[in-house]
Amino acid sequence: MDHLIKKLSELDLVRGDFDYHATRVAMIIVFFVFSCQKWFDYEAHALIPFISNGPLIFWLYPVFGVRGAAYFLGSAELLFGLLLLLGFWSRRLAVLGSLGSCATYVATVTIIPFFPDAWAAPAGGFPAATLPFLFLMKDVVLLAASIYLLKQDILRAAADVSPAQNGIVRQEAMQ
Repeated sequence: MDHLIKKLSELDLVRGDFDYHATRVAMIIVFFVFSCQKWFDYEAHALIPFISNGPLIFWLYPVFGVRGAAYFLGSAELLFGLLLLLGFWSRRLAVLGSLGSCATYVATVTIIPFFPDAWAAPAGGFPAATLPFLFLMKDVVLLAASIYLLKQDILRAAADVSPAQNGIVRQEAMQ
């Protein structure tokens, strides 16, 4: 096993930035796909139980209404996806995109404890979960990916601000 680990550690795939770029591309795709859905009426109504029970986003309905809340979220997701995309060329925009991504998934993950009927009663309840609840659970992983990107983007942007520490910051980004 040690030999395998040693050989794998020597691969360019492991030594390079593939994980960072793959995570960024995946997050861009997720934001673009999900932002497009918010412009359809069916999606605006499908969001009602999520937004209504979100401690950080419940205010969207009184302020914007059902369709307006969906448009607001879709616009925010599109903006964050664009910032993440532009982050390939601008480290400062990368930081903004990663911050927006973190905020998005903090807002959705905080819905989880408050989501009604999370456990499937016909299946006996816990641990059998309902599909809408499981849909929210994927956001835990997306939040972790967002935090990873934010850390990497801050370290990379810091290297631009203080080139003297470029080697130190770059080394930390690779850990």
